[in-house]
Amino acid sequence: MTTMTRRERVLAAIERREPDRVPIDLGGTYASTIYFTAYEKLKRHLGFEHQTQMGSRRLQCAMPDATVLDYFDVDTRLIALGPYEGGYQRDIDEDHFVDEWGAVWGKAGDGPFLNVGGPFQKEKVSVEDLERHEWPDADNPGLYRGFRQRAQALRESCDHAIILNIRLGIVHEAQFMRGYTNWLVDLYKRPDVAVGLMEKGGDFCARVAENALREAGDCIDLVFFGDDMSTQKSTLFNPEIYRQLIKPQQARVISRVKKAADVKVVFHSCGAVANLIDDLAEIGVDAINPVQVAAEGMAPERLKRDFGERMAFWGGVDTQRVLPQGSEEDVRREVRHIIDTLGVGGGLVLTAVHNIQPDVPPANIVAMYDEARRYAKERR
Repeated sequence: MTTMTRRERVLAAIERREPDRVPIDLGGTYASTIYFTAYEKLKRHLGFEHQTQMGSRRLQCAMPDATVLDYFDVDTRLIALGPYEGGYQRDIDEDHFVDEWGAVWGKAGDGPFLNVGGPFQKEKVSVEDLERHEWPDADNPGLYRGFRQRAQALRESCDHAIILNIRLGIVHEAQFMRGYTNWLVDLYKRPDVAVGLMEKGGDFCARVAENALREAGDCIDLVFFGDDMSTQKSTLFNPEIYRQLIKPQQARVISRVKKAADVKVVFHSCGAVANLIDDLAEIGVDAINPVQVAAEGMAPERLKRDFGERMAFWGGVDTQRVLPQGSEEDVRREVRHIIDTLGVGGGLVLTAVHNIQPDVPPANIVAMYDEARRYAKERR
């Protein structure tokens, strides 16, 4: 088979065509990177001494340096928008801040920031309350300042698949603003409020993507965003509620993204999301991330059999048991299993299930990426 460029390799996998080898991701998305303390351990293990660059403040994850990405022969590169300027955002103290939406975040020690407040986190909220709120501006100049230049420079300097990461989706934003419990209750008792919040978030998400792709769509291959809609055991809500209230909002965003440029959509949703994969494929999702194989109904064999003709898979290497607790050989065996199931005939971009956590030994990270390259060569 002819050797592909990294961009060709990723796009072939997403289009469910057989690439020259299974493509590899690390740091191409905000949900497939590495927690900053785990990255410090990995750097020491590899003998690298560069300064750690932080990506999402909220997630406390590192953006791996090009030296690490090249060491693992990663096929992807992330590009993000600039910081929002003005609005509600402010630091409360070193462990708490308010974002541009008015949501409040707090952390303890080296932990990630968790949502601890928001402008609608009270018992009763009306549609009129939503209309009176000062929502963030999708045309905020800080988001796009220098974006075209950065995207063009990245395209000209590498042959990697470039992934535009935009703020996570309409379910997340609604939960952060309203509170998780209140929002779930709203779906059943106050659907006008639940939908109103999602409409506001969807308008922002779609407009930001359109603006960014208008600026640099010729330099972008994929767009990444998503919504966590499941627990380890099941979806957060009845799938029929999803189809009535949430799916139309997500469909509207994805439609606008794909009209703005010739890009693929990678959609993040943790947990037992199998019951929604057909719906996501129907509204234009090309690949699902993180493929939480330890969740109910998410066995790789089942996913490939039932959805492999309609959906590509981005992730797959278990971060709940194998990566943190297994031996290096366990990790290598898991990589081979994922490639032999999800990767057959294309349809797989291999990486860890969600961000690599602090309890993962650096040697296991090395084993994962080394085996992905070695085994791919053996299978050619």
